[in-house]
Amino acid sequence: MNIGVARGPAMLVLLSLAAVAHAGDAPSVSGAWARATAPGIDVGAAYMVIEGGAQADRVVDASSPRAAMVHLHTVEERDGVAKMRPIEAIDVPAGQRVELAPKGTHLMLMGLDGALVAGESFPITLRFATAGEQTVTVLVKPATADAAHSQQQHH
Repeated sequence: MNIGVARGPAMLVLLSLAAVAHAGDAPSVSGAWARATAPGIDVGAAYMVIEGGAQADRVVDASSPRAAMVHLHTVEERDGVAKMRPIEAIDVPAGQRVELAPKGTHLMLMGLDGALVAGESFPITLRFATAGEQTVTVLVKPATADAAHSQQQHH
């Protein structure tokens, strides 16, 4: 009996099946949005929902062609004062939902190349420690949008 290495079309099918199986393990991102900014303001923030995959992962970096830098930030309240601070990563537990929202964890867009205008969209690429890179489309909402309004718009 000759058991050899799969070649040709059979090998392609096996590799494709492995890629599809692995894709289900990765976190998924939905509902990405940002508030419109005023002309001359070069900072903004992006929000979204990340659903954990089969294994825990972490967002360790992000980038966008619209911003010179994208930082991972959170808001903490101390003595009744909310303070924003950078964080090293955003933990995404297996099978759990992590919401990036105003007044909480978010992506800070620094050095915007122009105002974010309601109705437009732009890409942000998230880099996960295990799952690699995932690019999402961020929809710009009116400056008055809040998390509840945004979630209703995405469902």
